[in-house]
Amino acid sequence: MEKMRRFEREILLPEIKSVIADCHVVHIGLNDSPFPYVVPTNYGYEWRDETLILYSHGARQGKKRRLIAADPHVCIQIDDGSTLMPAGEQAPDYSAAYRSVIGFGIAELIADPAEKRHALDLLMQHETGRPLASFAPLADHQVAGVGVIKITLTELTGKAHTA
Repeated sequence: MEKMRRFEREILLPEIKSVIADCHVVHIGLNDSPFPYVVPTNYGYEWRDETLILYSHGARQGKKRRLIAADPHVCIQIDDGSTLMPAGEQAPDYSAAYRSVIGFGIAELIADPAEKRHALDLLMQHETGRPLASFAPLADHQVAGVGVIKITLTELTGKAHTA
């Protein structure tokens, strides 16, 4: 991976984990022609040692799933928004405060009902703070009716500007 130009803003794994936990939208970049295709979606996640696994859900058909089936290589981006940092009278003095994560990995279309339930549980825990079991039970046909995407990140970098 290419070195970060503003290396003094690089954040390490503990802060990367904080960004992942605090944010709720991942932008998934997919290979398409002639232009990349980027789609925002909410997510659930888990860490397996230092490997981040993201899960998103949606329809069982559509452009996102078609592109993943054709080429599973993806880029993800997550950020906590930005805030304009106060400055003086010179335009170059202005900046933005932010924290962001970029990752590269492989996406999979999940068919296994048990893995789908696991993914949906992680998604609900992240989005609501409640496990899937605390909601009305999902019937098998409801689980079968949702498309689940699993992204295993093989590279992660993070960057922040806070002062």
